[in-house]
Amino acid sequence: MTVWGVYAIQGRTPDGRTVAENDKAAARWFIRWRVDEVLKKRTFRTKGYARTFRDQLLRAKLMGWDADDRGWPVDPTLTSASQDHRASPEAAPATTSPSTRSFASYCDDVWWPIMGPTFGDKNMLGHRRNMRVAMDLLTYRTGDPRCTHPAAQPGGSILLADLTADDLRLALVARRSVNDRTRAANDRHLTAAIARGETDISLRPVEASAATVRSFFVTLSMIVKAAMQSGHTTGDPLTGVAKLAPAPKPTRVTTRLVPSIDEVFDLADAIATLGPVVDGHPAGERFRALILAAGTLAARPGELVAHRPELVAFGTATEPTVITFEETEAAVYDRETALRGRRTRNLKHREAGDTRQVPAIPDTADALRVHLERGYDGHDRTFTSPSGRARLSWGNITEPYWRPACERVFAGTSKAALAAMPPKTLRKAAITHWLDSGISIYLASDWAGHSTDVAELYYAGRAATTHAREIELLARPTPR
Repeated sequence: MTVWGVYAIQGRTPDGRTVAENDKAAARWFIRWRVDEVLKKRTFRTKGYARTFRDQLLRAKLMGWDADDRGWPVDPTLTSASQDHRASPEAAPATTSPSTRSFASYCDDVWWPIMGPTFGDKNMLGHRRNMRVAMDLLTYRTGDPRCTHPAAQPGGSILLADLTADDLRLALVARRSVNDRTRAANDRHLTAAIARGETDISLRPVEASAATVRSFFVTLSMIVKAAMQSGHTTGDPLTGVAKLAPAPKPTRVTTRLVPSIDEVFDLADAIATLGPVVDGHPAGERFRALILAAGTLAARPGELVAHRPELVAFGTATEPTVITFEETEAAVYDRETALRGRRTRNLKHREAGDTRQVPAIPDTADALRVHLERGYDGHDRTFTSPSGRARLSWGNITEPYWRPACERVFAGTSKAALAAMPPKTLRKAAITHWLDSGISIYLASDWAGHSTDVAELYYAGRAATTHAREIELLARPTPR
């Protein structure tokens, strides 16, 4: 029986450094494994393919499969053709002639069966949605001169052999006008307005954001690159296409407006007055500590959902209160695959079992102490739903609690734009406050759980609309 030894996936940077699998600097990924004590190695251009191949190796180790002359696992239940297709997703041979394999059939029959299982939860939903939009957009138009083959008809999916860069460019342009959520909201608004007898009806423009178009391009490029590597296409259909979906550039620090620390407390006090009164206290009071934790500890929304009471280590007269974050949690729902539940994962950019500890300022520590004393926590979660009987869901508290509190604090002020801010903005507010207070960017990045580059590019912002504090710092006398 073949003896397998499988090692972890590692990344490789453009300058040749070996890094962890999840390191953002990685441009290639490689796997090392042993077959009867003979060391093997394989490099991939995408992390998903590396994970798929490693899963195959682990299955071979568990089932005791044999290896071929390359050291790749041989699944005895598959034919030789399908074996190559499964073991080498990057080099999967075309199962039909390139002249008859359409973009839609390639997505349904080849790309998604291979890549779908490698995506996790929300990534899977996003890539699947983008794939299907691409299938709808990449079709032959009436009068297309390429419609000479029986499989190529107006309105049908474009054959991969016919696919060109112009087709992908047209798809990207068309994607800008696809926004199902806005269209559905307009339909509901239109129906209600007609029922009320209104004639002056205004609808929101149906258009996708630049980030949505970029996400669509990422999925589309993955599909096309896989088809190219399998020999389905002619030339490189992606040439010049990326220009229509440029990667987002970080905004200038002077335009990244975030709440100040005082406004974080105002927001917490505002949300504590909302909701029905239960046992003498508004239901919103159970979210006061939540807002302060988000706005002073720089916790991600999912980390607060997953937080447990035992991870709060209250301080003493000489020691500060320290809050530990171990994992992140999010609700997952997919009607098509009957996927429903909650997903718990390791902290972002951290290895399994790694934690992050952040010292709490006294006011936040006091709010957490009151939160626990009043029994606002659940049996295994620090923060819960408005009723206290279910786990926290930011989506469920947005309209009745979060949005009204933001409008109460920021509407009509010089920071009116923050009335529509998402909860994750509080994380940026906390990091900005740390840096404004003189905390080293290296220590702030360690507390926040990301690199200093990320802190500078995305999280450092401005908590004021004037430059009063900066002028004060510049006017301070310098020692001679």
